[in-house]
Amino acid sequence: MGGSGVMDARPRAAAAMARLGRGGTLRGPLGATALVTVIGLIVMVFFAQQYAGSVFMLAFTYAIVTAGMAVQIGFSQQIAFSQSVFMGFGAYGVAVLNTRLAMPSALAALVVTVASGLVALLLGSVVTRASGLALAVATIMLPLIAVGYLSSASYLGGSVGMPLTGSLWPAFSPEATLVGNALITVAVVAVVVFVATRILSSDIGLELYVLGADERTAAAVGVATPRRKLELFVLGSMFAALGGAVYAGSQLFVPATIVDPTAELSLLMMLFVGGRRSILGAVAGALLIQYVSGASSWVSINILVVEGVLITVVLLVDPEGLAGILTASYARLRGRPAGTVPGLLPGLAGAGAAEPEPALAGPVAAEPRLAEPGPGSPAPGSPAPGSPGPDGAGGPAGAAAFTASWRERGNGAGGAAGTPLLECAAVGKEYGGLRVLDDVGLELPARGLFGLCGPNGAGKTTLLGVIGGSVRPDGGRVLLDGADITRLPPQQRFHLGVSRTFQTVRLISGRTVLDNVAVACLSSHRSSIAAGIARNRLAEARERAAEALDHLGMAALAGREVSSLTLETQRMVEFARAISARPRLLLLDEPASGLSEPQRERLAGVLRAAGEMTCVLLVEHDLGLVAEITQQIFVLASGQLVFAGSPAEFRASEVVQSLLIGL
Repeated sequence: MGGSGVMDARPRAAAAMARLGRGGTLRGPLGATALVTVIGLIVMVFFAQQYAGSVFMLAFTYAIVTAGMAVQIGFSQQIAFSQSVFMGFGAYGVAVLNTRLAMPSALAALVVTVASGLVALLLGSVVTRASGLALAVATIMLPLIAVGYLSSASYLGGSVGMPLTGSLWPAFSPEATLVGNALITVAVVAVVVFVATRILSSDIGLELYVLGADERTAAAVGVATPRRKLELFVLGSMFAALGGAVYAGSQLFVPATIVDPTAELSLLMMLFVGGRRSILGAVAGALLIQYVSGASSWVSINILVVEGVLITVVLLVDPEGLAGILTASYARLRGRPAGTVPGLLPGLAGAGAAEPEPALAGPVAAEPRLAEPGPGSPAPGSPAPGSPGPDGAGGPAGAAAFTASWRERGNGAGGAAGTPLLECAAVGKEYGGLRVLDDVGLELPARGLFGLCGPNGAGKTTLLGVIGGSVRPDGGRVLLDGADITRLPPQQRFHLGVSRTFQTVRLISGRTVLDNVAVACLSSHRSSIAAGIARNRLAEARERAAEALDHLGMAALAGREVSSLTLETQRMVEFARAISARPRLLLLDEPASGLSEPQRERLAGVLRAAGEMTCVLLVEHDLGLVAEITQQIFVLASGQLVFAGSPAEFRASEVVQSLLIGL
């Protein structure tokens, strides 16, 4: 791709990023909220006093719960079997406050929702130390414990349940009360949908997406994963309790079965039938399942069988549920692919969903600086258009801004004069009695390109994990600018300037190139989920990500979905993500793996440019590449550092020759 191609692509890339940024505006949240409100009002106003209206009002109380589940489970993959328990907490809490203390049901609903947040904070601080399947196992017994407790709690009605004396909207007539309760229920659902979609369309939402895709990657790009998981547990629990509170205040009776394990299963059915990664889908799933349940007594009795058949049929058609089916159908009608985030209808998309940009489909959308050379392309190994030369000059304005800010951060090292940027002192690590790292020590200055080689199983990736924070050493220390960071988690090291890539490419499937890079530029890493409701800074992160893509000559690919790219380009996207935060220490784990020889030659130019900006530690099996571009090479064997020297010494070393055959 020639230099003029990159420059011509910039207006089109800017247009793509503008469209991508619309997901972060209020259009998505307000559109989804308006849709839910209109449907709810139509149903409640015209059918509130009919049987269908009562069924839908009950369904809307479950929709409050499933909307929270979409955020907690659907997007971030934090599966917890606690929703029915907290729904019961909210329902019984309102019943107790209303019946025993004569508190108005509406006020009681607010009280128990806040109280559920405090309870969830205490419980979540324990159970969210696990994740994925472990988190599910840690919470799977909660519904059984709740059922056992309620069956013996006579003051809560035991196995029968508990009645209420006052509804959410006590009015002068039963008809007015029914309509008032219906309107309150719709209003609560609308607020919950707005809050959920607002979070998911913000910078916090992008964090949750990468957390759900790969927790280790999320930590490596600065996401405070323990805090986020706890916040998600609290958020989901409060939504569940609010749904239970509205249930109690509108139905005037709380059955003991509300916390039954089958109730938890039904909630999961609603989520997956509607669409686990769609707020609107989660609401639709609750409405559908509850309406089917109330359609006949036979269906109600055999609801689990009906739900099982329904979820099987729906998921066989589309794993993203009804929302995915509707989105795909809409895309086919318009004659183009579905959006990058399943389950959200165009125009209502949160979390940065975007359709592929037609403007990027031409020649400028071809592979970036590592693409196979064509007419007008630079010679192999030479810097590509848009990348900095030795003095950091050249390229578009975004690339120049990126280079300047990166140099400025690198010059701001806080260590004393003469202190190395990185120091590993007597680092050791064992796995099951096997010594993987044995008294390893090395020092790296503030700038330069350094190689780390060794045979398979030598401990190279483990050492990178120790430096990056994903692996805790059994002995020794890791110092950054003279400060001990040995016990700091990966996310804290990221904010100190340590960035990395992985041996296997770890990108967020279903998201664009721009968003995959932007996850490392989010200022929300230090803020709470609640901040995502009040302020959306996703556009700022995308601007910084765009500068990194400009720096690498990849601006034209900003709107492309990453799974559509070649392995080479995916590795470049991961590299762009690693450098987008302007790191002071860049850890690269086999970036040339799987690349062809011409691609490796072009990668060499990229790595040389990075070494002039920051300190790069490169783990690589391509010994020729390492010897060609690095200024110092370290060799590990059986967990020990057996060589450290220049490329010339590396080639001449008998020790290296005996360990690395074919050098």
